[in-house]
Amino acid sequence: MEAGLTHVTSLGARQDGVVHRDQLVQAGISGKAITSLVERGWLRHERRGVYAFAGAPRTWNQQLHAAVLFAGDTAVASNSCAATLWEFAALPYLTLEISVLRPRSVRVDGIAVHHVTSLPDADITRRAGIPVTTFERTLLDCSTVLSQFQLARNLDDGLRRNVASLRVLREAAARLRSGPGRRLSVVQAVLDERPSGYNPGGSREERLVLDVLVKAGLPAPAQQFKVVAGSNTYFLDYAYPEEKVFIEYYGVGWHGTPSAVVYDSDRISALTTDRWLPLIFTEQTPDHVMVERTAAILGLDLRRIA
Repeated sequence: MEAGLTHVTSLGARQDGVVHRDQLVQAGISGKAITSLVERGWLRHERRGVYAFAGAPRTWNQQLHAAVLFAGDTAVASNSCAATLWEFAALPYLTLEISVLRPRSVRVDGIAVHHVTSLPDADITRRAGIPVTTFERTLLDCSTVLSQFQLARNLDDGLRRNVASLRVLREAAARLRSGPGRRLSVVQAVLDERPSGYNPGGSREERLVLDVLVKAGLPAPAQQFKVVAGSNTYFLDYAYPEEKVFIEYYGVGWHGTPSAVVYDSDRISALTTDRWLPLIFTEQTPDHVMVERTAAILGLDLRRIA
């Protein structure tokens, strides 16, 4: 039993302090021993058949993990819970939600259970140790509670963090159908705006700069353009290589720190020494000013573009 306890203690540490009765039995701990552990205060009942280790803090993740274990092998965290685990930039409502593959039917007190007809292995992974729908499947499952703008924002953020893939999202969408819980047409519209080779930019704000320029009829600049200046290599937010013009977006979060100011100053000095022309925009720069300054430095007549 001692070896079994060591095993399940290690397992519990990976499962937010909770274990299922079946896992205890598989580790060689008998039903009588489980009862003894509860009576001695080593384990506490969390849900029917699910136990938490004494001393394990009660957290949101633990509640969710316990619900998934209770619901069985085909259960995964989904919808708003999955969005929270994936750290969506724009979150829907937050409640405890899981999905279970039909024909299995289960009710879990205090938990919203979605009984789904399609939940292939390709749509399942683990996040923070919890079985969960993939980023892409989660985006699809949240398509009725998030706007197209919010879905696009979440997708771009996921692409930047390398937790999302346009190819995987297209494949996941092709496997599903629209219905009460999904609006595939909206997701398709988001995908249509993101062709092969799409680059979401270094931040959401930087992406908005690109959208402003393109919508005004200006040529799209290259994104994250690699430049060697002096002995250093830089990646420019946006660049027009033929004209040797680069555009930088300065947000408060990073570019406003002292170390960033020094780095940016050295970077711009090196680039201008190499005859690159800078355009610096901030969150306070109006859209029309971005367009006018970019057109001017490129030598374009906005009246002819319009």
